[in-house]
Amino acid sequence: MMRPMFRSLLLAFLVLLLAFGVATFVIEKAGYAPSTAPLAWVGVSAGRLPGALQVGAWALDALALLLLVLLFRGRGGGWFGEGVAAGLLAWIFRGPLTLLSVVALAHLPGEPWSQQARVGLVVYPLLGLLAARLLPRPER
Repeated sequence: MMRPMFRSLLLAFLVLLLAFGVATFVIEKAGYAPSTAPLAWVGVSAGRLPGALQVGAWALDALALLLLVLLFRGRGGGWFGEGVAAGLLAWIFRGPLTLLSVVALAHLPGEPWSQQARVGLVVYPLLGLLAARLLPRPER
């Protein structure tokens, strides 16, 4: 039999995995997905990751977000503060730092990645709130 905390973490992980998939679908259908048109001059065209790799990327994001929420857990601010803080910290690594790395190291235009960073500024704090709400509060 599984321990309650492990069950809660597993449930939160699976819900976040699904939420990342839904968020990606909504972003693409709403037209907010980054365009690769500015990268056409280097031969980059719009493509899709194979399904297993895409799910793997969502799984890494979901696991990282859960771990960040657990790091903030019990530090004050309640579930709302923990979720927003974890989401913003995840966004810093997935948004601006990715943008700076690509532009500085590869000397490519920043446009596709800046659009991704702007969308992530909304998505990651929302998913952080979801993660913080799904995890049980520590018992005192």
